[in-house]
Amino acid sequence: MSDLSRDVSNELDDRMQLFIRRQEMLFVATGEPEDGHDCTFVTGGAGFVRVLSGDRLAWPEFGDAGLSEAITDIERDPRVSLLFVDFARGAIGLHVNGKAKVLDDDAMRRAYRSLNLDPALDLVADRRPARWITVFVESAYISAAGEL
Repeated sequence: MSDLSRDVSNELDDRMQLFIRRQEMLFVATGEPEDGHDCTFVTGGAGFVRVLSGDRLAWPEFGDAGLSEAITDIERDPRVSLLFVDFARGAIGLHVNGKAKVLDDDAMRRAYRSLNLDPALDLVADRRPARWITVFVESAYISAAGEL
């Protein structure tokens, strides 16, 4: 196992940010006190998860039914765990734990004006994000059989 494994940080370093920008999928684990835990698979093109800062991530949600239960869980309990996995490079995993918040698209674009300049978000007018899931990073670490 790499010496990078389990070096826990409270923010995303440059290598972690680059790793996230290359990913096309992630797993989102949510919990709800009465119902237990749930894990949801989320996918998009490389870079669909935006690194807004060293301690904040976000990805667009287009009103798809697949995330509706996760969004309900987040609204009840904001604690989430994210897992990014790169299977092609030796089963490298990046674990991110934090607190999530759901914002509508207009509020997100007001807060992060650079999103207004991202043509990938508006390639098809009817696919503009309905909302965004944002995550404030509390801890992050890499588990790797290979190297970043």
